Amino acid sequence: MPTKYSLLNVTCCTILFTAGLYAQLNNVTVNPEIQKFIGDVSELDRSKYFVIHSAPFASRPIHKSFYADYNVVPSGRGFYGPGIDAKKQTGQVGVYPNPKQYKGKKIKSVRRFVATEHPRNLYKEGLDIEGLSNWAVQYFINMNDDIRPLWYEPMNEPFVHAKDFYDEKDWDPVAEVRVKTEMSKMYRAIAEKIHAEPTLKNIKVMGYGAAWPSFELKDFNNWETNMGLFLDIAGDQMDAISYHLYDGVNQAGQNNKRQGSNNEAIMDMIETYSVNRWGYVKPHAITEYGGIVRNEFSLISNMQSIRTQNAMIFGLLDREDRLELSIPFNTDDARWHITEKNNYLPYKAVLWRPENMGVPKNEITGWVYTNRIHFYDIWKEVKGKRVYVSTSNPDIQVQAFTHDKQLYIALNNLADTPQKINFQVNAVEKSMQSIYVKSLTVFEDDLPRYYENVLSSVPDSFVLDVAETIVLAYNLKKPIRFKNELYAKRYYSEAFLLPIVAHKKMTFSFTEVALGSGTASLSMSIGRMHDLSKRPIILVNGTAVSIPFNWKGYDQANRKKFFGAIEIPIPMELIKENNSVSITFPDSGGHLSSLILNMETLKTNDN
Repeated sequence: MPTKYSLLNVTCCTILFTAGLYAQLNNVTVNPEIQKFIGDVSELDRSKYFVIHSAPFASRPIHKSFYADYNVVPSGRGFYGPGIDAKKQTGQVGVYPNPKQYKGKKIKSVRRFVATEHPRNLYKEGLDIEGLSNWAVQYFINMNDDIRPLWYEPMNEPFVHAKDFYDEKDWDPVAEVRVKTEMSKMYRAIAEKIHAEPTLKNIKVMGYGAAWPSFELKDFNNWETNMGLFLDIAGDQMDAISYHLYDGVNQAGQNNKRQGSNNEAIMDMIETYSVNRWGYVKPHAITEYGGIVRNEFSLISNMQSIRTQNAMIFGLLDREDRLELSIPFNTDDARWHITEKNNYLPYKAVLWRPENMGVPKNEITGWVYTNRIHFYDIWKEVKGKRVYVSTSNPDIQVQAFTHDKQLYIALNNLADTPQKINFQVNAVEKSMQSIYVKSLTVFEDDLPRYYENVLSSVPDSFVLDVAETIVLAYNLKKPIRFKNELYAKRYYSEAFLLPIVAHKKMTFSFTEVALGSGTASLSMSIGRMHDLSKRPIILVNGTAVSIPFNWKGYDQANRKKFFGAIEIPIPMELIKENNSVSITFPDSGGHLSSLILNMETLKTNDN
């Protein structure tokens, strides 16, 4: 059970420390005099992270006040497009109107928004792909400038619905591949036509909107017949690779808790494929993410997704340079759901609800935020340039940014138990005036705990509760001056998705590595049964390195097999310009999906 203590109750925390209830000491260090770059990006782009799954052109007063009060960029995602428009005009899928032909040359403007559709409104097996592609181009050309999307994701979660489009029994493997292949060809054709139209150069096409990235299932056949199949066929034409990350069961598959190592393995596999095929990382587009609760709406179940969103956003922040956007699945009022069939209750993911729930729409007296608003509460001020952070425990997530006279430090606990933090913030003690603390803890069986308070100082040690997120805002007398720059760069191996055979050495090369002082690690992603080893023998340029027993997030015991990224620290003195890494497991089974060398190197600022 959660302790329900927080940083704001320092006295209680100190008593618990004395009682010896927290044996492990987790070191967290922040040095704001070191500016950090992810690739070439340091400044936090809030528009990639802090949005809502709603149309940005919605005109209700609560939309407008939400964007203004919570520092949220009007953006998001919604369901409309050429498929449903044609269906409304012609009465059937696959039959398209004769559009007005645009003769101008003016480049069409776009809004920051993802337009997608339900597969049933766009696709049927054997459809005229050429006719659809031509119609899609004319549809977007003739669309009102105020609602033309920056991003077009032709279908939402199409592959889990493949069974709806063939006559064979559900999940027939041959029929599944046949339909998914045709869907992928459709994506490619639509993207080719849009990219070839000069007036639509501002529209980005992405896909495939995957619901179920459990790549490791059936010995990674799930990769081969889903994401791998799609990227092989349509990937060249995609401007970003889109998929959904959920704790829980999304449409189909097993109960996942993706937060932590599983998310990292999914994204690392896509990145490695991308680099090997195109020579660069094609951006991720996480068009939905969060936690899924299948129960009827309640104030407690509605909040559970924020537990996941706060866990996932820390990892997404570490990929800002290769992230197109990420959309936490928090909807607006979703009025379509308030029907007699649904007992006039709100949709599970709503951010605001009727103040008098359980009545027809025409009897609603007003709207109030659900507790999901605390996700936006806790993050709304965070901005600025990224600074150096480190954590000794992968379950303790940390991010930090500085802007003007503020330093923002965010912490999150992925572990299933409260964690004692040994907290060190360098170079601010003499300049510090006050610290504004926000703490959000999402309990599984109770309403969340949300606090805000002003402190004169933060203790050197405190407890981070289970599923607790803290944001500290340090108010300083003067802006922080950077003395050094830290550059995070990843190196990808050509070796990809290798079967693990007992005592068989797997060899990986990392060449043209930029050297310097700093830190190095390997991200090793493996998918194998739980009783098989996760600690192989690893030699870096001939020298054995130690493998940790811990990784981000939980042990995945409720999943059919483990699929996760394990980060392995590497002594910097072992790293050369050209490197050879060998990995040997003691047992057979499963695959090593990707191995990535992470380098964080310092550059002294001489100014």
